[in-house]
Amino acid sequence: MNLLKTVFLFELRMLRRQRLVLCMISFFLLTGLYSIYYGHHFTKRQLMAIDSLEQTYQKKYKEIASSFTADTTTADGKLIFAQAGIPSVIEYRNPLNAIHRPANLMSLAVGQRDLLPYYDVITRRRNTVQGPNAEIANPEMLAAGHFDLAYMIVYLLPLLAIALSYNTWSKEKEQQTDRLLAVQGMHFKRIIFYKLSFRFLLVILLAWLLSAIGIVSDVFLSSFNLTASIFWLFTVTTYLLFWFSICLLLIRLGQSSAVNALYLLAAWCFFLLVLPAITNAFVRQSYPIPLKTDEAVALRENSEAIWAMPKQKLIDTFYLNNPKFQNLKTAADTSENSTVRFVAYYDLLGRKMTSTIETYNQYPQKQNAISVKLSWINPATKTQYLLNSIAETGLADYLSYQNQVNRFQKTWVDFMTEYIIHNKNLSLSDLHHLPKFEMLPTPDKIKNIVIGILCLLIISTSILLLATKIKSEL
Repeated sequence: MNLLKTVFLFELRMLRRQRLVLCMISFFLLTGLYSIYYGHHFTKRQLMAIDSLEQTYQKKYKEIASSFTADTTTADGKLIFAQAGIPSVIEYRNPLNAIHRPANLMSLAVGQRDLLPYYDVITRRRNTVQGPNAEIANPEMLAAGHFDLAYMIVYLLPLLAIALSYNTWSKEKEQQTDRLLAVQGMHFKRIIFYKLSFRFLLVILLAWLLSAIGIVSDVFLSSFNLTASIFWLFTVTTYLLFWFSICLLLIRLGQSSAVNALYLLAAWCFFLLVLPAITNAFVRQSYPIPLKTDEAVALRENSEAIWAMPKQKLIDTFYLNNPKFQNLKTAADTSENSTVRFVAYYDLLGRKMTSTIETYNQYPQKQNAISVKLSWINPATKTQYLLNSIAETGLADYLSYQNQVNRFQKTWVDFMTEYIIHNKNLSLSDLHHLPKFEMLPTPDKIKNIVIGILCLLIISTSILLLATKIKSEL
């Protein structure tokens, strides 16, 4: 214990004298603070957009509600009162938005969920190629698209760790002070290990400090989540332990400072540039995503084909798919202006487009599944996935949102069809009980995060044990 205290006090004294190292640490601290500010600003802007959507919806909602008590003594008032409660009018004037709100710590890990649309306009005819429905791409292409705290931790902090630790032992050899330390006998290895531990402790403390500031900053945007915060700190610590193990492994090879620096930079490039690029290329070649324009073509072709169907066949298809309306079937259903015909058209179009969407989403789901499996061979990529999962900004979270929107859109169609098919208008009470979209959490999220952290810890400790088994002069 006295030896540990002596080494730490010596390293702290040396740190105070090295202005270049202090400037380097200050630079990374300021860079981390900027990444927190960037993520906070990005999330705040998104929340403002969501708030604007909700305010606009509430404003139009009140206007529609007031139409039930419109002044019928005027021509405009009569028209407004006559349109009150008509399902198609309500849907046209104030369509519902299915919003994917930012989760806790989203400002610390801006992921693919934030690079894609975070709301969908819900109507009986969901246009899958409208603005809020962008193409889903491979997560590796967009994982580092923003300079957030997750990017800072995954990509930049390892560089600081390398800069502080590459000459932990080689410097002693080059200054020939290793002979003095060797007099300590078995303590020599412990001294070098303690010196390296001190330098990595600096990196971990910096990561914890930035994480704490980021978590406090995120509280001003959303509520505090203790579980997510603990998972974040554990993931960061485990990831930095991985780099501590890598540094110790390469340092024990006994090379010069220049060679150590070269090896460690090569390791950084391999884990953060080369390996992700290789896995991304493999995933894109193995599971290519079709063009989003295919959905636009499908929408146009289905619209034309369904409208061109014989009326009787279209009506029969509708009643076959919706047997609960079978008792409403009449001979007038096939007339030119039949309400049932329009309902049948939107019902069949919705079913076909839902099938098209599900088919399209299979490709990014397959890419995401294989990317998650391949991430186990790269702790850096796995850490990025874990941080995004904790902040609910990964591709899996976005696909879960899309699937829930598809299910809710069917709920909305069924709700409106119930009124249209019976030729009924909504009452003011019905208007107050419109279906509402509520985002549900991704299944097994906590379980997967815990497993991911434990596996990352096993990888890090395995490399650490391997480093201690290497025979060297140390």
